Amino acid sequence: MRRITHTLLGAAVAMPTAVSHDPIIAAACLWWGMAGGGLPDWFDLRSDLRGPLRLQHRGISHSIVFLIVVTGLVLGLFTLLRASGFALAGVHLIPPENAVVPWLVALALGIASHLASDACTHGGIRPLLPFSRARVWLLPGFLRSRFDGYLDTVFRLAAIAFIGVGSIAYVGERLS
Repeated sequence: MRRITHTLLGAAVAMPTAVSHDPIIAAACLWWGMAGGGLPDWFDLRSDLRGPLRLQHRGISHSIVFLIVVTGLVLGLFTLLRASGFALAGVHLIPPENAVVPWLVALALGIASHLASDACTHGGIRPLLPFSRARVWLLPGFLRSRFDGYLDTVFRLAAIAFIGVGSIAYVGERLS
């Protein structure tokens, strides 16, 4: 899938987590979902670590291990920020206690949406790296697509529709 599609899918899968929270936490849920949606490709295609760590596209950054490690690292960061009372230029950067779990869920769902959508392409993914090199696909061969094929358009439109419906539901819930 293309980068914009992964980002939109990340926001779409974070939407159910976002709708039950106040606007600031909800907006951040969407941001964390979008960040998670793009993170696997950023990590192995855009990172300066690509050379030294011998990262390859759809390598370990497209695995369940990556999802667990990144989510754990962000939880550690949130815990550290909450414990230290960290401030930058007089602004306290402490995540609210009621935001930590929704933001972590949104991040994990965003990464999972990336893995799932890439598992619908011809290349598939190897979700159990580094323990197994077995490839996984979520669709039968005749339905798989190139990263820029018809599924990219289908997933992008579905994500936009889901975000739109979720936004309408969110506003409706807030007005009632």
